[in-house]
Amino acid sequence: MALSSYEKRSLFRFMAIYLGAVLVVVLAFSALFYKIDSESIKERIFSNLRMVAMKISASAVDAQMQGKKFEIPPSIGCDYLLLDKNRKVLQGCIHESVDLNKEEYIKEGCAYYIDRSARGHLGIDYIVVRDCSLEEKITESGRSVALAAVAAFGFLVLVGWYLGRLFLRPMREKIESMDRFIHDSTHELNTPVTTMLLALEKIEKNECKPSHLRALQMSGRLIARIYEDLTFLLVSEKQKERSRPESVDVAQKTRESIEFFSILTDQKRIEVTSSLQSCLIEADPHHIEIMIKNLIDNAVKYTRPKGKIHVSLDSCRLTVKDSGVGIEKEKLKRIFERFERANTTEGGLGIGLDIVATICGIYGFSLDVDSKEGEGSEFSVDFSSRSERRGKGPESS
Repeated sequence: MALSSYEKRSLFRFMAIYLGAVLVVVLAFSALFYKIDSESIKERIFSNLRMVAMKISASAVDAQMQGKKFEIPPSIGCDYLLLDKNRKVLQGCIHESVDLNKEEYIKEGCAYYIDRSARGHLGIDYIVVRDCSLEEKITESGRSVALAAVAAFGFLVLVGWYLGRLFLRPMREKIESMDRFIHDSTHELNTPVTTMLLALEKIEKNECKPSHLRALQMSGRLIARIYEDLTFLLVSEKQKERSRPESVDVAQKTRESIEFFSILTDQKRIEVTSSLQSCLIEADPHHIEIMIKNLIDNAVKYTRPKGKIHVSLDSCRLTVKDSGVGIEKEKLKRIFERFERANTTEGGLGIGLDIVATICGIYGFSLDVDSKEGEGSEFSVDFSSRSERRGKGPESS
């Protein structure tokens, strides 16, 4: 996916911190491993030198005890030196000066070991053995550690890049949702504001007609609806904490909401029918009003001109059924999520059903939806768990 400049800055900042930390860890572990491996190489070499010196000593003792000819084991090669008690060279090919006061030491990349276990047999008091492969082996170890560190760092860079982009995905989705919301809200406000300005222009020219006043009234109500929803989203938590439940007549609130959208339904020539039974519940009246308005508003938005909407309230179960465009099956599970819309061709901000679900969650109302694409939708809210009583006499319109 192509990254925006903001996402690039965020990713690069994350990568800078991540790679800095990874580099420190890789260098620390590499240095530690190199030190441990170097000490291990030294220990192995000196262990081998001790074994070689013991073989030479054993060969000298055996030769003197059994009167045999003394021979240096073939595997020794020339990296040895035999000296008497006066430190005079008896045999060997080490020509450099040797520090006989130490048991083992390293000089110019070579490991030296001095053995005194011969104890004068065949005149040998000092056995010096040497291994000059130490420096090469340590260098090779350092090269291997460096290559492993580079490979590990490269792998972690790729992992960090992948994780960075993975972590950016939710932020990108949220930004895209907000961009859609801003675009949709601008589009949603454009119609009532434009209508209001045109009506006011006509009135200023003394061309006032009842239709102009109805247009102003409709535009004002649409703007009020958007303001109510946005206000609820911004202060919903505070409203939840400060709300004071009181007795609410759901049927009355439903009638008021139907009347609220009457101008818009008349304009779209949508036939609205209702069958309402009295239902009293304990809740915040403003919350119930917002919820019912959003359910009816959703039906009006997605119902085609000359369509039908039926609102019923039976046994404290409110049902809003429309003959609109319906909802795709794969979108039904996400339809109550914020900024989610049934389709992108109809109006709406994608927040109405999220508000409905939020209010139902606050009071424990049961919320259901049944929809078929192209055939319309049916939203139901069951208030029965919060109801005081249920009326029996239906009021139809």
